[in-house]
Amino acid sequence: MDVENFLSWLMVTKKLNKRSAKDVLSRCRRITKICCLSSICSVEEHILENNLLFKSCSMYVKSQLKRSNKLLLEWEKTVNE
Repeated sequence: MDVENFLSWLMVTKKLNKRSAKDVLSRCRRITKICCLSSICSVEEHILENNLLFKSCSMYVKSQLKRSNKLLLEWEKTVNE
């Protein structure tokens, strides 16, 4: 994954400030650890929701993780076009 391009896309396209963009990246890394993946990539929502570590998170954290995952999925689609 090209981290710099992802951060740039978040700041330019989604109008996030640098700190918020880095928070999204951090949450994507957290999803990677929760799902035992070797690199940062989007995860299908049902896989994430069925994960025990994800289930143990608070509702607030779950919503942040889901949003970050959706942003990453959207970015991946734009890169692959």
